Amino acid sequence: MDRRVPLRDVIVAIERVHPDSSLDQLAAAVIHAANWLRLADQLLDYFVDQARHAGTPWAEIGAHLGVSRQAAQKRFATRVAERHAATKRL
Repeated sequence: MDRRVPLRDVIVAIERVHPDSSLDQLAAAVIHAANWLRLADQLLDYFVDQARHAGTPWAEIGAHLGVSRQAAQKRFATRVAERHAATKRL
Protein backbone atom coordinates (compact mmCIF):
# COMPACT_ATOMS: atom_id res chain seq x y z
CA MET A 1 0.00 0.00 0.00
CA ASP A 2 2.37 2.69 -1.20
CA ARG A 3 0.32 5.85 -1.57
CA ARG A 4 3.18 8.34 -1.40
CA VAL A 5 2.85 11.49 -3.43
CA PRO A 6 6.12 12.29 -5.18
CA LEU A 7 7.61 15.56 -3.96
CA ARG A 8 7.99 16.75 -7.54
CA ASP A 9 4.21 16.43 -8.03
CA VAL A 10 3.56 18.66 -5.02
CA ILE A 11 6.09 21.22 -6.22
CA VAL A 12 4.54 21.29 -9.69
CA ALA A 13 1.03 21.68 -8.22
CA ILE A 14 2.07 24.59 -6.03
CA GLU A 15 3.93 26.27 -8.89
CA ARG A 16 0.86 25.82 -11.11
CA VAL A 17 -1.42 27.51 -8.58
CA HIS A 18 1.05 30.31 -7.81
CA PRO A 19 3.07 30.74 -11.02
CA ASP A 20 4.21 34.33 -10.50
CA SER A 21 5.16 34.59 -6.84
CA SER A 22 7.87 32.66 -5.06
CA LEU A 23 6.55 33.98 -1.74
CA ASP A 24 3.06 32.69 -2.47
CA GLN A 25 4.63 29.36 -3.39
CA LEU A 26 6.52 29.35 -0.10
CA ALA A 27 3.35 30.20 1.84
CA ALA A 28 1.49 27.33 0.15
CA ALA A 29 4.37 24.96 0.93
CA VAL A 30 4.28 26.01 4.60
CA ILE A 31 0.54 25.28 4.77
CA HIS A 32 0.94 21.87 3.12
CA ALA A 33 3.88 20.92 5.35
CA ALA A 34 2.02 21.97 8.52
CA ASN A 35 -0.99 19.88 7.50
CA TRP A 36 1.18 16.83 6.80
CA LEU A 37 3.02 17.22 10.10
CA ARG A 38 -0.27 17.43 11.99
CA LEU A 39 -1.55 14.35 10.17
CA ALA A 40 1.69 12.48 10.93
CA ASP A 41 1.36 13.34 14.63
CA GLN A 42 -2.24 12.16 14.69
CA LEU A 43 -1.26 8.92 12.96
CA LEU A 44 1.49 8.20 15.49
CA ASP A 45 -0.79 9.19 18.40
CA TYR A 46 -3.42 6.74 17.23
CA PHE A 47 -1.09 3.77 16.88
CA VAL A 48 0.85 4.50 20.08
CA ASP A 49 -2.52 4.59 21.84
CA GLN A 50 -3.46 1.25 20.26
CA ALA A 51 -0.13 -0.28 21.29
CA ARG A 52 -0.47 0.95 24.88
CA HIS A 53 -4.01 -0.37 25.16
CA ALA A 54 -2.74 -3.72 23.87
CA GLY A 55 -0.26 -3.73 26.76
CA THR A 56 2.89 -2.89 24.82
CA PRO A 57 5.53 -1.44 27.15
CA TRP A 58 6.94 2.03 26.53
CA ALA A 59 10.38 0.51 25.89
CA GLU A 60 9.09 -1.44 22.88
CA ILE A 61 7.14 1.53 21.56
CA GLY A 62 10.23 3.70 21.89
CA ALA A 63 12.34 1.11 20.09
CA HIS A 64 9.92 1.08 17.15
CA LEU A 65 9.94 4.88 17.04
CA GLY A 66 13.73 4.99 17.23
CA VAL A 67 13.77 6.77 20.60
CA SER A 68 14.23 5.80 24.23
CA ARG A 69 11.43 4.59 26.47
CA GLN A 70 11.60 7.90 28.30
CA ALA A 71 11.35 9.95 25.10
CA ALA A 72 8.35 7.96 23.85
CA GLN A 73 6.61 8.22 27.19
CA LYS A 74 7.31 11.95 27.47
CA ARG A 75 5.95 12.62 23.99
CA PHE A 76 2.88 10.38 24.04
CA ALA A 77 1.83 9.49 27.62
CA THR A 78 -0.30 12.58 28.21
CA ARG A 79 -2.01 12.29 24.83
CA VAL A 80 -2.71 8.58 25.36
CA ALA A 81 -4.23 9.32 28.77
CA GLU A 82 -6.33 12.18 27.37
CA ARG A 83 -7.61 10.02 24.50
CA HIS A 84 -8.46 7.21 26.92
CA ALA A 85 -10.31 9.62 29.26
CA ALA A 86 -12.25 11.08 26.32
CA THR A 87 -13.26 7.60 25.19
CA LYS A 88 -14.54 6.74 28.67
CA ARG A 89 -16.73 9.88 28.70
CA LEU A 90 -18.52 8.81 25.51
